[in-house]
Amino acid sequence: MSFGLGVFRSNGALAFSSDDVTWNQVDMLYCPGGSTTYRTYSMLAGREVLAVQVMIDPPPLNRRAIAHTVSVSGNNVTVSGGSEAAYVIILMR
Repeated sequence: MSFGLGVFRSNGALAFSSDDVTWNQVDMLYCPGGSTTYRTYSMLAGREVLAVQVMIDPPPLNRRAIAHTVSVSGNNVTVSGGSEAAYVIILMR
């Protein structure tokens, strides 16, 4: 790196560089099981998008737990299906 900021650990290893690209949180959606949640975010245009799901309750032991399906099309994020309530965290970089 010829210009920018570098943060180094005590052992001399590079911990962070201003050349790094970080993921930024856009939203955190509550998605009940068996439902569809739809949102539009203008800031997603031309960005890479990542969605992370976290089940709220422990998975049931007497049946199959199915994760939600997350689809991103342009500025639109749709979360559908899934048998359990979950939080879906939308990230961009």
